[in-house]
Amino acid sequence: MEVDLFFTPIEPPIYELLAWDMALIMPCLEVIRRELPNLAKDLIPKDSQIAIFATTQTKFPGSSYPVLGVVQFTEDYNAPYVAIEAKIRTWCRETGKEGMLKLAAGVEVPSWAELKEMACYPLPTAG
Repeated sequence: MEVDLFFTPIEPPIYELLAWDMALIMPCLEVIRRELPNLAKDLIPKDSQIAIFATTQTKFPGSSYPVLGVVQFTEDYNAPYVAIEAKIRTWCRETGKEGMLKLAAGVEVPSWAELKEMACYPLPTAG
């Protein structure tokens, strides 16, 4: 069954911090994805999910990069993305690079190449 997904990219402030090293970025994004329901529980719409997406960006030298997204299954999506990004920025600043890398050590997540093939991780499920 095909399901329509609606999301707006959320870009944590980790790309430059981690020198665009996708082997570091992917597990750090997964840490943030898992932490986000606690960080922004009052901002994330009910019945939504959080996933990592491969998004295209023509200004980016590699043409694409991974981002987080709050997934909803209706066109009437209403997540306050600016406020969610602010919560993520605060958490990243408080956690710091070394803290994030420590939390990300051993986290299982698809590689950047695998995410590009999958397009989204984990696959959102309606219901």
